[in-house]
Parts: sequence; C-alpha cells; structure tokens
Amino acid sequence: MGMTTIADNIRRLEEAVVRRPGFGRATCRSRTTLGDGLKCISVEDDWTVDTDLPAALGGSSSAPTPGVLLRAALGACMAMSYRLRAARAGLGPFTVTVDVEADSQLAGMLLATSAAPPGFTGIRYHVEVECDAPHDDIRRVLDEGDRLSPMLDAIGRATTVTRSATIRPVGG
Repeated sequence: MGMTTIADNIRRLEEAVVRRPGFGRATCRSRTTLGDGLKCISVEDDWTVDTDLPAALGGSSSAPTPGVLLRAALGACMAMSYRLRAARAGLGPFTVTVDVEADSQLAGMLLATSAAPPGFTGIRYHVEVECDAPHDDIRRVLDEGDRLSPMLDAIGRATTVTRSATIRPVGG
C-alpha cells in the first residue's frame, strides 16, 4: 500500500472519529488453549498464534515465547505508527526499522520469594529512519507516533486488569 493510500485512509478514519462519537470503540477477544507440554495456541478471528517456552524451562522450543511476541508487537506497532504519521505528514518515501530490547530476571518468574518482578525490568527501543524530509519533521512524526502507539501505551501505562475463573472437575 502506498503512502498516499495510507494517508487517505488515516484522514478518512480521523474524520469519522470526529464526526461520530463512539466510532471505533471495540472489545477484541482471543482464546488461548494450553496444548501438549507448555505449548499454547491462541486464536482470534481468523488468526492463530502458537507460543511455547524454551526446553530449559520445560517447553519444547516449538514456537516463540510470549516475550518474543510482546517485543515483536511493540516493534511492529511502533514501525506502523511511524509509517502512518509519515504518510499523514506527506513526508514521501519513509523506511523505518525498530529494535526492541527487554531486560528480565528469571528469578522473578520462577521464585515466589524473589524481589525481582516476574516481567520485564526495562524495555528500550531504537528507531532507524531513512527519509529525505527535514530532521525536525521526522522527529515530529516519531514523537507523535510514540504518543499514539497502542502497544507503547499498553506497556507504559498502568491498565486495569481483571480476572474471572471457572473451575470444573476433569470431564465435567
């Protein structure tokens, strides 16, 4: 899809959001089932995503770990966000690569007595852009892309998370 088409689509959606309050609100739902060992299969609409853990953690290393998917989701969301904003700003040819690094401590995930958090202790991303537009214009696109990235928001802002559970006997 060309930059002009992307820009036209963004403008059309922006206008719809402004004209029709509530437009674009959604609840998305996926279902994850634990299969053999630690391999999981997640399904949402027409998409299926497999995850697993490395053999050292009891998995079979047959699929990416949830951490790999989170880093990939962040990197992809940032790259898409920048491309959308670059198209909207009319910057012309715009190539972007995003490297994501995350620090963690295994003790936090395995030991209930550990003071380390079970999740990441730090996340960094580095953006490489190829574009002939003025650097100030590119920086504005990057800043706006960061501000409007759903994945960056999801990992950077406290979000209310609730759990419900149904417990049944095997075969019940």
